[in-house]
Amino acid sequence: MEGACEASFPPEFLHFPPVSILICICFLFSLFFLRKLQIHLVMFLSMFFFKSVINNNNNNYYYYYCVTYSAYRNMSPHNKRSMEQKKRNKDRIAAYHGQRVNSHGGHRNSHSHSGHRHRGGHTVRRNRIYDPGNPFDRQLFDYLIVVDVEATCEYKNDNYPHEIIELPGVLVDVRRGVVDKERSFRSYVRPQRNPLLTPFCKALTGITQEDVDSAPTLQEVVKLFEQWYTETIPRGAKVALATDGPWDLKNFVHEHSILRDHISFPTIFYEYLDIRTTFAHFFNRGTPLKLVPMLERLQLTFEGREHCGFDDAVNIARLAVSMMRAGCVFNYLVAIPLTDEFHYDMPNTALYRRKEGSGYLDPDVVDDIAKKCFGVDYFTFGERHMAEVMEHRRRYPQNFNQRNQLWKQTKMKNRGRRLYGVRFRMVAVAVLALLGLVLFLLLIYRKVMTLL
Repeated sequence: MEGACEASFPPEFLHFPPVSILICICFLFSLFFLRKLQIHLVMFLSMFFFKSVINNNNNNYYYYYCVTYSAYRNMSPHNKRSMEQKKRNKDRIAAYHGQRVNSHGGHRNSHSHSGHRHRGGHTVRRNRIYDPGNPFDRQLFDYLIVVDVEATCEYKNDNYPHEIIELPGVLVDVRRGVVDKERSFRSYVRPQRNPLLTPFCKALTGITQEDVDSAPTLQEVVKLFEQWYTETIPRGAKVALATDGPWDLKNFVHEHSILRDHISFPTIFYEYLDIRTTFAHFFNRGTPLKLVPMLERLQLTFEGREHCGFDDAVNIARLAVSMMRAGCVFNYLVAIPLTDEFHYDMPNTALYRRKEGSGYLDPDVVDDIAKKCFGVDYFTFGERHMAEVMEHRRRYPQNFNQRNQLWKQTKMKNRGRRLYGVRFRMVAVAVLALLGLVLFLLLIYRKVMTLL
């Protein structure tokens, strides 16, 4: 039987009448539009058609089945682009339903996982997920700090030595879904290489020469940021930085400030969540957009002045909250290598990066890292924060009982795509059945004519 599968087509196979050509078209049509479980049934029925077409006295039907199956196996598979799109859709559906992809492949439900136990019977997941149906509780971090730096610049000069002149840090309370501007951080920075701002830079950023002349240096601003972080963020909370693209931390902070100017930064600036990339994969099929189009896509408008570091960070934070409300989970962390000698550990912080660098984070691993770093403070904060968040949700139920309108539009759009796919498949099956009926009648007519 194995030899029959490797046999070549008989010579009679090349001399097909018109009816057999229609049979081949019908068969190939079915291979593209029927699922894999139906392929073998179609091939089993097709071998009878091949036997009828080929004037061969051999009754080895298994041979014709092997011929049919080899034709199916030799067809080109889905291309790489379509397979990647299928994987992205699968991950998007899994993220929406609160599932996650583990390191060995396959899905696990984060809500059904019991988590790590602590004294008193409390679980880590219970301290971090208060309502599995709430999109804010599916997030991995308790707070986000949105950073959008502004730097010195010159018109049409790519080789200009950029220096940071504004460092904002807008605080996002993830569980409450609130952008806390009052408790956020902001400071101007006095540049050292080019102390005088160019007219183009002042017109673009709105920063005056007086603002930077009276500002501290970048190393002093980093210390002020560290002091603000210690006073604002409670010990035991999981925190990550977030930016609109890689330029703020990768270029202006790491390349220009750390590697070139030898400014020391804490390790929290070496990993961040990329809002633009996450938005592109979740809402725009992988195509990145600028800040204003992203806001418009979520039915938001830009508030404040563009290219003002603090206003940009506030709008990025508003965008992040709307993305969470629409079901997006920020679980991809971009990691900058810790290969320089200028970084240092800041108190009350932890590194959540994967060992291999950037990648998707596992919620349980993130909890384990925080528990190991903060100890009992992790559980104490979880219990206290849970009570505060639940009280906030009872006080403002309208912010949590209604889903974002974008989520409804996305759901209706996906439903329309699914209905279109089902409708298209039904039409394909109907056309296939009609062709099969016509071919069956033609074969009967041919047999009757041969008997007469």
